[in-house]
Amino acid sequence: MKETSKAMRRRQKSDYPVDWKQVFQGRGLDVGPGNDPLTTLWFDGMSEVVLFDQQQGNANRLSSYFLPESFDFIHASQSLEHMYDPTACLKDWLTLVKKGGWVICTVPSWELYEGMIWPSRYNWDHKSTWSLSLNGSPAPIHIHVPKWLERLRAEDGVIQECYYQLCDEGYNYQLGTRLDQTFHPDGPEAFIEFVMRR
Repeated sequence: MKETSKAMRRRQKSDYPVDWKQVFQGRGLDVGPGNDPLTTLWFDGMSEVVLFDQQQGNANRLSSYFLPESFDFIHASQSLEHMYDPTACLKDWLTLVKKGGWVICTVPSWELYEGMIWPSRYNWDHKSTWSLSLNGSPAPIHIHVPKWLERLRAEDGVIQECYYQLCDEGYNYQLGTRLDQTFHPDGPEAFIEFVMRR
């Protein structure tokens, strides 16, 4: 709950793994913001943020709604795990980012959020699992983020740099996944964040 707000508070305190003030510049697209849009916590260089959720259309094919290279950045908090084909989806999103622009995504950690239980106990609509270390899961689609990003970068040829990290600030490892620790708006993160520059 309120994962964008949690992430933006963290980003405003730290320049790891990128200088966020440089990433959140210009015109952006916030994919699947729900009741926690990126516009609630603003970086000075952001000129406009377009919100795109289910009411606006299908985020699996954003290129059906926007012209190529329309945005300086695309932000998606807890959205890619709902897509039918995250790889095709992300490649499509990259066409909408200007050269030098960024895609910023967070996805639930298979270990910390899902507790390695499928289907998800906390969100029945998840269609994929995501991990920084594990190569598989019972889900129909499992993404090992480091290998996936490396393959995307090699295949696509448009990704100039990419970074990823586990976001577990405030996470209680002793409590683990017995309950959804992220449910409270001020609760911890239990997610993987990856950032790529086109």
